[in-house]
Amino acid sequence: MAKILFLDPLGYDEKFLRHRHLLREWSGTYITGDIPFPPLDLMYAASYLRKYGHSVGIIEASVNHWSHNKVAGMVAAEAPDFVVIPTTYYSLDSDRLLAGYIKKELPSVKIVFSGAPVIYEPRLALDSGVVDFVVLGEMELPVLNIVEANYAENIAYRDGEKIIKGCRSLLNLDELELPARDLIDSQAYRYVFFNRANPVTTMSLSRGCPHGKCNFCVSSFYSLSQIRFRRLDSVIKEIEEIVYRYKIGEIFFRDQALTANRELVWTLCEELISKNIRIPWRGSTRVDLVDKELLSLMRRAGCYQLSFGFESPSQKVLDLANKGIKVEQSRKASHWAKEAGLEVVGLFICGLPGGGAGDSVNDLLKFALELEVDYAQFCGVYLFPGTPYYEQFSQNVLSPPSLDSVKKDTRRAFLKFYLRSGFINGQLKKIHSLEDFKFLITSGVNAFLSYM
Repeated sequence: MAKILFLDPLGYDEKFLRHRHLLREWSGTYITGDIPFPPLDLMYAASYLRKYGHSVGIIEASVNHWSHNKVAGMVAAEAPDFVVIPTTYYSLDSDRLLAGYIKKELPSVKIVFSGAPVIYEPRLALDSGVVDFVVLGEMELPVLNIVEANYAENIAYRDGEKIIKGCRSLLNLDELELPARDLIDSQAYRYVFFNRANPVTTMSLSRGCPHGKCNFCVSSFYSLSQIRFRRLDSVIKEIEEIVYRYKIGEIFFRDQALTANRELVWTLCEELISKNIRIPWRGSTRVDLVDKELLSLMRRAGCYQLSFGFESPSQKVLDLANKGIKVEQSRKASHWAKEAGLEVVGLFICGLPGGGAGDSVNDLLKFALELEVDYAQFCGVYLFPGTPYYEQFSQNVLSPPSLDSVKKDTRRAFLKFYLRSGFINGQLKKIHSLEDFKFLITSGVNAFLSYM
């Protein structure tokens, strides 16, 4: 039996002398307002390893604001055989630094990195001299293989000067246990930004995306451009555990496209209604995967908010991004969602190829207001290594956007949208205590700093 510790570290940004709470899963990003989310991938991997008789633990450094030095000391005190650190493009340097601290405290430990940047290029971790293995894809199978010294699949490691990469395979989701929520402090994840109730947890119905071809997205690194779904009975069992055992107030579904399997979502909603399971929930999906009837049923079953990747009001831009949607579908999806009584979160990208020069931000803002979104996230175009856009820009097939221009655009869009009196008044109505006020101010400041 091996002892494994899964870490959810703080992400440090030395340039801005501040930290970030990162989503260390398929999205590899952070929520506006810098809100820590329960580490769903770590909970799944921990329960899977525990099923095979191994000892597991999770160190929640992010939500607890524990420094790298503190985490290294905690790891040394636990003396595990393996430490697993999920990394992101935003935190790679910081995570390698943490790995070095841990190796210094506990030289015998084997350190494992996972995450999009090292899936694409394992050397980013293995050349550090402190990382022993890289997970290629989702965590469960690779970590089990590493622990049991089976290096043939889903793993990268160094053999002298060579980097050995195993073949890839995907886990049958029927083999998953319920996430190990007993290993985290579920009550710690409390917000007053976006959500309706506390504490908040994360779960999913699926892995992967039914489209999986957007030129800016890294999700296919994990799912090999496939989508798999969980069984309805397992999903219901998990929700009942969330509500009755852990007394959690809200669920955020972290599926890439929550409504990709309409029949599954429809039946889930019917079950929640018939069993009188009352819990607010929200998630993200694509505009081409919703309809009026489904959204109405989701609202009756407790869903109150959906995020959509609208990205752009320009069909040319969407087509160049290989998004696979029509602008009119965005308008219909938002209208149907609002008609059903749902909040809409709009995700928009500044600087995508094909956009007009000079007025792109005005177009995005006009589109966001036209869609009547309740919240908006404006991001610069993603140029993550391994994505089609990165390759096209690297090979001069496309001209890279001006970084300064993109930064300026995202700042301007953020300030114009969130400094509206209507939005501010709506957020103030959420405040019911001094703690709520403190969190709302902190989230607002963090969001402001992220864009500035």
